[in-house]
Amino acid sequence: MTLFSRLCTSVLALSFILLSPLAHAGSPGAWSVVFIDISPPLYQDGQSLTLALRKLESLPAPRGHDCFLCSGNNDEINSVDPLYIYTVPAGLSPHALRRAVDGDETAKREMQTVLKNFEDSDGVGVDGLVIYDHQPGNVTLYTMTNVPGQALEAVSKPVKNHLALSSLDMLLEKAVSKLPRQI
Repeated sequence: MTLFSRLCTSVLALSFILLSPLAHAGSPGAWSVVFIDISPPLYQDGQSLTLALRKLESLPAPRGHDCFLCSGNNDEINSVDPLYIYTVPAGLSPHALRRAVDGDETAKREMQTVLKNFEDSDGVGVDGLVIYDHQPGNVTLYTMTNVPGQALEAVSKPVKNHLALSSLDMLLEKAVSKLPRQI
């Protein structure tokens, strides 16, 4: 083997060794999620709590380094990016989402079709929707996929007034993890 051949082989091998940790072949990446609060007006705290959580670098101990939604979460797989909270796909209606949560199959399919057809300015769709529903004594997060006809999933937690940010983060992680992602 010539010196040039050995040098080329060494450079190629070194490239694979150095670049392989950066590659996530088959990885779906972060979730792309829409968030909507359908709580009664007196209990509409979901958007403000989610935004406060999103602005944090991490949660206070003991969960500090494992914050799912915090801005300091650098996990490219177990995180949410983007989170559509101010701007949501045209056609998503809190009224129709309330009907879907209450069991209206037609409303659910309509909202899932909106999610399925949505693309942002880069041509990227969303994995699904998290519906925040704070009722007296309880907060429920419903997960709606972008697949028309698929059932809603729910996770909930009893509350006195509102959720602590750490509880919201855990609920969001449980809810979002129910959304299927394409690889």
